Amino acid sequence: MVSSVAKVDALAKVIHGIPLPPAVQRHIDSLNIMRAVRGTTGIEGTEVSESEVEQIISAAPTERVLPESRKRAEQEVRNADHVMRFVAGLVRQEPNHPVTEDLVRMIHRLTTQNIDYPQNEPGVYRSHAVHVGNYVPPRSGEDISRLMAEFIEWFNTGPSRGWAPAIRAIVAHFYVISIHPFGDGNGRTARGVESFVLYQGGINARGFYSLANYYYQHRPEYVAMLDHVRFNTKGDITPFVKFALHGLVSEQEAVHQEILSEVTVIAFRDFARERLADDGRLGTKPGERMFHFLLGLPDEPVLVSQLRKGGHSLSQLYHGVTAKTLSRDLNYLESRGLIRVEGGRITANIDVMKDFMPSRPLPPQGD
Repeated sequence: MVSSVAKVDALAKVIHGIPLPPAVQRHIDSLNIMRAVRGTTGIEGTEVSESEVEQIISAAPTERVLPESRKRAEQEVRNADHVMRFVAGLVRQEPNHPVTEDLVRMIHRLTTQNIDYPQNEPGVYRSHAVHVGNYVPPRSGEDISRLMAEFIEWFNTGPSRGWAPAIRAIVAHFYVISIHPFGDGNGRTARGVESFVLYQGGINARGFYSLANYYYQHRPEYVAMLDHVRFNTKGDITPFVKFALHGLVSEQEAVHQEILSEVTVIAFRDFARERLADDGRLGTKPGERMFHFLLGLPDEPVLVSQLRKGGHSLSQLYHGVTAKTLSRDLNYLESRGLIRVEGGRITANIDVMKDFMPSRPLPPQGD
């Protein structure tokens, strides 16, 4: 567990230390929010695709994205998005804001507002009994109020104050979901609290992300681990913490890889500029045309026929020039290792940047 915490901290520092242009930062942030939203709703059985989540969180509040039959799913996605943005905004405004009952209630209110869940009032502790699979949470409203107050007191003044933020976040998640203080939305609320502590602790060093995506991808193990700790470990939540820490490392590694991919594209464009300049092409009309072609070359292949017939946004660069000029440009870019042309399909040769990476990988860290 110590090595996992060390990996979490190390990855957070590495990710935080990579400078990114604002547009790339916004892309990473949106991508991570989208995955967190899809994950936390998907765990509860609300199946929406990543593209649907992206459409919903990008749409105006009054704009309907999904059909009427999926109205609740759309509202759950919007609510989850509100929680993520609330958490990020609160930490920015009040970096040392403690975990309080009011905070937990607010996260629950945002999670369940505008949805008619039976026997649930947003932000209000339940007064009725519930069950979650084989697990029966505390029954009475009086017990819930007492347990939540005791948890908050312990979390803010007890030994957990000295624990690593990643462990504190996971522990908070476990206790909130186990007390199950609300009529509905307890899992999403617990994961919202977990995300708050992660964000506050600097673990979300680049954009907003949470463990929800990992829990969603490993839902059976997630549920089984919660039950294992509740029923079999006599109060020792270490197995769940280890499970979640492993997930956090994998989520950070995925974010790190996303950032590296973006940085590699930026480096490739700079490399292309250098290569054109070294050949005396930059500043000439053909050289500027080829450079802007490389800047606009997307991740997916572009067909040569599209460029010739005007079927692609990049074809405007070749409007009014001959097919021979297009072929000459492509031949030059391919000879300089900047593009690949295979079967009439053109792709940016991003792999050329591997030549400038260390030839010897870093030694692996122990588990």
